[in-house]
Amino acid sequence: MAGDSADARLRAGTWWITAAVVAGALLAGWVWWAVEGSDGPPVSGPDGVDGAVVPGAETVHFEQGHGFAPVGTMLRSPADVKAFAGWFPQESMGAGLRDELLEHDLDAKALVATSWSSGCTSAEGAVLTYAENTGYSARLTDTTTYETCDSPWDVLAVFAVPEEDVGTDPRIGGTSPQPPGPAELLAYAPLDGAAAGRPRAAEVSQPDQFDAFVRPLPAQPAAALEAELGSLYDSELPGPARRFAFEGRGCGEDLLLEITSGRLRPVRGGGACGDPQPYVAVFSVPADRVPSSAVIG
Repeated sequence: MAGDSADARLRAGTWWITAAVVAGALLAGWVWWAVEGSDGPPVSGPDGVDGAVVPGAETVHFEQGHGFAPVGTMLRSPADVKAFAGWFPQESMGAGLRDELLEHDLDAKALVATSWSSGCTSAEGAVLTYAENTGYSARLTDTTTYETCDSPWDVLAVFAVPEEDVGTDPRIGGTSPQPPGPAELLAYAPLDGAAAGRPRAAEVSQPDQFDAFVRPLPAQPAAALEAELGSLYDSELPGPARRFAFEGRGCGEDLLLEITSGRLRPVRGGGACGDPQPYVAVFSVPADRVPSSAVIG
C-alpha cells in the first residue's frame, strides 16, 4: 500500500513537471513573437481593417517615418498627385514622392494612398487588401513588433490598381476617399477678362489681408468672395488653418492647391482646358502644412 502511494506521488510530480515545461515553452514562444516579431501572418493595417490581398495591385511606394499625416485617398490625375504631395511638404520627402508617383500612367491606373500609425511595429513592406464592407485597406508585411519604442512609427503606402477595377464608389477603410491634398477650396469667382487691377496672390488669413486682396477687384467678384468668406473674419484670432488667395486662369472651379517647400499655387484638377478664363480663388490650408519658405503664387 505504501509503495502504491509513493508511485502515485511520483506520477503526479512528473505530470506537474511536464505541464510546467510545456507552459514555459508556450510562454517563451509568445514573448519571442511579441518582442521580435513574426514572418508569419502579417499584422493588420489602419484601424485593424483586414481583407483579401487585391490581385494585380502593385506597391509603388512604401515608407516608414515619423510625423506623417493620417490620409486615405485615391489619386487619379497628375493634379491629384501634386496636391497629395502637399501632405508631406518638406522637400526631402514631398518632391521625391511627387516625381515618383507622376511616373505612373494615371489614365490606366488609380493610386490608392494611405498613411497611418503602426505603433511599435516596423515592416519591410505592405500589400493592398479589400474587404466587402470596408473597401481598400493595407497590411504590413515582414514585420517586427517591439514591446516599447521611443517614437511610434508612421507608415505611408501607395498602391497602383487598374482603373477599370476601381469601380464607381470606392471606399478606403470604410469611408469615401479624402480629397487628395490638405487644402480646401473655400471660394471661387470668375473675373471679367478685360478687368484691370487684378490682385497678386497673397495670404488672407486676417481681415485686413482679405480687404487688401479684394480692393482692386471688380465689384461682382469682390462681392462674391465677401459673401462666401465674410463670416470667417468675425474674429481676428488665428486658428489652426491659414488662408491664401490667388488669381489665375482655368476652366471652372475644379481647382487643387499644389504645396511644395518653395511654392503654393493652384492647379487644374480636371482634364484639358481649351478656353481658360480668369478667376480668383481662396484656399484654406492646415497651418502645419505650410512651409515657411514657400512663395505664394
